[in-house]
Amino acid sequence: MLLFHGGVTAFPSGFIGVDVFFVISGFLITSIVRADLAAGTFSFRGFYVRRLWRIQVALLAVVAATFMVAAIFYLPDDFNVYFKSAMQTIGLSSNYYFAKTTTAYAATGSQTLLLLHTWSLSVEWQWYLIMPVAMWLLYRYVSPLQTRLMLLTALVALAWYALRQPVMHGDAAYFWFSTRIFEFLFGATLAVLVEGRSAPPDALLLNLLGVLALAVIFGIAAMHGVIADYPNRYAVLLCAACVVVLWMGANEKSWVSWLLSLAPVVFIGDISYSLYLWHWPIFATWRYLELPESAATLLLCYGLTFALGYLSYRFIEQPYRRLRPSFGRSVAVLVVVPLFAVAALFVVAQKHEFFPARFGPELAYVDGSLSKYDPPMRRHCLQGRGTNGGNVDLRYLDVCVIGHKGVPVTGLMIGDSYSNQYWNFIDRLSNAAGVSVASLATPSCLALPGVTLYDWHSINYQQYRVCEDRTKNYYSIIQSHKFKYVIIGENWVYYDFPAIVNKPGDLQSKELGRARIEAAMRHALDIVTSTGAIPVVIKGAATMPDDFQGCFYQHFKLRQRSGGADCTLGSTKGDVDVWYDQLFERLKTSYPTLVLIDPRLVQCSGDSCMTTYKGVPIYRDTGHMSDYGSYQLGQLYLESQPNPFTEHVPSAVAPSG
Repeated sequence: MLLFHGGVTAFPSGFIGVDVFFVISGFLITSIVRADLAAGTFSFRGFYVRRLWRIQVALLAVVAATFMVAAIFYLPDDFNVYFKSAMQTIGLSSNYYFAKTTTAYAATGSQTLLLLHTWSLSVEWQWYLIMPVAMWLLYRYVSPLQTRLMLLTALVALAWYALRQPVMHGDAAYFWFSTRIFEFLFGATLAVLVEGRSAPPDALLLNLLGVLALAVIFGIAAMHGVIADYPNRYAVLLCAACVVVLWMGANEKSWVSWLLSLAPVVFIGDISYSLYLWHWPIFATWRYLELPESAATLLLCYGLTFALGYLSYRFIEQPYRRLRPSFGRSVAVLVVVPLFAVAALFVVAQKHEFFPARFGPELAYVDGSLSKYDPPMRRHCLQGRGTNGGNVDLRYLDVCVIGHKGVPVTGLMIGDSYSNQYWNFIDRLSNAAGVSVASLATPSCLALPGVTLYDWHSINYQQYRVCEDRTKNYYSIIQSHKFKYVIIGENWVYYDFPAIVNKPGDLQSKELGRARIEAAMRHALDIVTSTGAIPVVIKGAATMPDDFQGCFYQHFKLRQRSGGADCTLGSTKGDVDVWYDQLFERLKTSYPTLVLIDPRLVQCSGDSCMTTYKGVPIYRDTGHMSDYGSYQLGQLYLESQPNPFTEHVPSAVAPSG
């Protein structure tokens, strides 16, 4: 796990260390609870007091340390995210917070979240909430044979369930407790199966089996692509291998036991919890500050990890794990009070907009400019906010409205989240023309009739279905309402041509995908023009450079006078952009009323395209246009180009470029 998070290429799937931990935890904790039940010494209060003082004290130390890091280095928006993650971490639910707020566990945008790694501790606590109760009930009311059968049945059923969730729900399922129960059950089932039985014999074949199991664990860690749709079949194989290692480890004379009892392995095992707690914030801070990554800096980060890990183990874990206050006092001191303290600090920080003045007046100006143009309704008109599943709530045609106020809605804008980014842009143009436009959008959805993106790695199955249903609803609304304008906006270059099909099972290739897009565009324009509406297509703005966020913001984080870096963007178009330009021109020939809006006409000049305007970034997050940028480009378009929402539609056509 440490090697994986450090970016060591030898273990590209080192994240499986968490799965190994879940299996071990399931085995050890179940063994302890079952032994206490058999001895008549088990109590729920005692169990939770021990767990609280074993886990929470060192975790709170990390929360306190990362708070100081975030307060010094993290920009206002990121400081806000940190506060929310800290409250969820202390509240034992950070796994669900990160499931909702990250695109994926291993995504680039997740690598600077200081408490991302605490998702596994929240999963662990959720296991603790149900496991003692389940074991108590099984011990008291169910026979040993029935207990074994019930655990084996639950293991198979929950593993089958877990393997389906990433396909259905995407990367968020990685964090869910429901997709991880089976891993704990692998360990718990082994603990029950070996009760009262002697350790496995020191036989050659069994020793070879144990070594093979270890090889499987390290082999999976060394494989590429394991994280796709995880937990997957590799997770099941991994857990089975862990069970074999645990089983063989019960024999002190086994090869596995000898390997695991080597002094370095034992030392790392002793401080493993503290190592896990401290390593991630060190790497996350380094990456957040955009500091150079080299062999020397990697060794420095690992050195800090082991130093802090040992100190945490020696002076925090060891002394406090022996304490046994009452249950109520333990919960108050280790959960309730810290949670209220962080919440109080959050309220203060939120009131002061997370203190942008920490970074000087320049960032305060940037932050104030960005927030000034933030429309409160825009994000609520994306899927999951203003719509229900695959159905469009027609009430939002009257709520998600931009443009001129007090006039009937005569325009509709549809598309993916990149159509939603043009909220302020279209608001400026339509308001100047006295037009009111309803804006509805579905993230990662190519909103064209008759095409879909099944089996595309960037979208999960549920999203396919929502996009299909939402698109059908869009064009049904277009046909049933008499709009004057129908606007389609997409991040056109995002969609992979071979993935575009008409139905599952279609042949796939770049050429077929391009033909299907053109046919779908013509189908969409046929529907729009058949209603008498004027079709409007927003062409793609210049794509944000991959390193733009770091380029623009690094000097603020490091308290330097200026960035010292060129954050401009070249105006050269890629092959996909050129292909779409040619497509739009063909469509313009076939559909004379078609209006093309090209943001590049005002974003780009000569050999470069702007990434900032008056010192404020026009991009946000992973590449969307900021609300400030959308507004300013819309204003520039009004000042230099014909307004496409006037009566003189032909003159509003933007030239290809």
